[in-house]
Amino acid sequence: MSYLWVNLLSILAALTSIPASAGTSSNNAIKTDVVIVGGGAGGAHAALRLMDMGKRIILIEQDSILGGNVDSYTTPGTDNSMDFGVFSFIDYGGATALFERLNSSTAPPARVRAPTKYADFTTGELIPDYAAPVSAAAKAAMEKYLSICEQYEDMIIPGYWNFPTGDGIPKDLLLRFGNFVKRHGIEDAVPQIYAATGFGVGRQADELTLTVMQAFGAQMARSMLGRQGGFITASHRNQDVYDAMAREIGEEFILYETKVVRSVRTPDDGVVLTARNQMTGKETTIHATKLLMAIRPVGEEAMRPFDLNERERSIFSKFDYHQLWAALVRHPSLTAGNTTVNNFPVAVAPSNYLETPQVPFIGKFELQDNTAGGLESQVFRSLVIGTREFGYADAKELLQSSLDRLVEQGILPRTYTGDEQEQIEVVVISDHGPSHVRVSADELRDGFFQKLYALQGHRSTWWTGAAFASHFQTIIWEFNEVLLPQMLGGK
Repeated sequence: MSYLWVNLLSILAALTSIPASAGTSSNNAIKTDVVIVGGGAGGAHAALRLMDMGKRIILIEQDSILGGNVDSYTTPGTDNSMDFGVFSFIDYGGATALFERLNSSTAPPARVRAPTKYADFTTGELIPDYAAPVSAAAKAAMEKYLSICEQYEDMIIPGYWNFPTGDGIPKDLLLRFGNFVKRHGIEDAVPQIYAATGFGVGRQADELTLTVMQAFGAQMARSMLGRQGGFITASHRNQDVYDAMAREIGEEFILYETKVVRSVRTPDDGVVLTARNQMTGKETTIHATKLLMAIRPVGEEAMRPFDLNERERSIFSKFDYHQLWAALVRHPSLTAGNTTVNNFPVAVAPSNYLETPQVPFIGKFELQDNTAGGLESQVFRSLVIGTREFGYADAKELLQSSLDRLVEQGILPRTYTGDEQEQIEVVVISDHGPSHVRVSADELRDGFFQKLYALQGHRSTWWTGAAFASHFQTIIWEFNEVLLPQMLGGK
């Protein structure tokens, strides 16, 4: 061990003790049991549960609130809110008990039923002869899809501990989803799967069935069939559950608007992180026995402060993903149209349900219920899916150009005179970052999940979140219930 490292540990070990529920601190230095990076679904829940287990924690979050992609928008100057990120929570594992513990009342998920048109956003062309599946056929197909998903459920949720390798992987999971659908004759289930969670996956038919099941698996199919419950907060502001977590954790144990800028991670002597407040520039040094990473391990800039070694880089570099943006937008043509417009290629008509847009694309302009939001004029929800380098400017341009085409083709009314179209107003937009991280079939056969999970505990570092578990808040919470005892037991 180097002199510098020994000296740093000696300084931190000398810090004054305070109660066991906190870290010890002096001169912007903190000593704690576990430092958690990321206050989204995995990190916020883990912080709460680790404190329940009697551990001292510090949670580092780059935003000013916890919750990550939950995304609740509150109208300025009012208490009126609407959710545009996480619409509902699947009742899985200990979710109901957690809401009760946080005194967060629940309500059934809200459904917005609006007139709907179908159009190709790349051309603005209306698709008048699209025919959605009849209810009975859609239900039968979803029943069949569920029966298949349930065969593989314990391989996928709440984690991939039981996922096989090589020839042990079920062939269904490694088929392209389009081929899987045709093999089982479940085309009539596809529109519901795509509309519920498929946008972030990209062009669904071309992805592995496993990737689709991670986004829409057995729990979602049961929910659609009325066999598994779901809920929202009674306030219709899903952010409330994370605000309640923050109160339980205690503001003094959360470093908001803060990012890690340097780190030292060792096999036996814990970790030392340097974290910088993005508003004040203040730096804090945190020494912890263990580090829990609750952010997705992708992107050179995001991972640079954590000094990945070659083993870690070689595994994380296998991930592929899209960028996802969730937005509420407003425009006179949308308001005047007063309808949801879904984006499909013309080839979807009349019932080619596997035909979905090519990345990058906007899933829809979805009419929102203003009653709860208290907004002066109508807003529309959009999900924008792009390639790995797709940024905010790209998302804004795609929103504008798609709207322009719909107006030019008369699908939405023209509300301006002259030649200059009014710019779309982005009321709020949230960067959901790398979406539905996935790897190739060859990597899965070669034991990718086994290699990924073997990183747990490596260099005193543990991992939670959507790269290590399925892409649902309550499933990640249940993943933590398995992971955290393993972490504390050093396994």
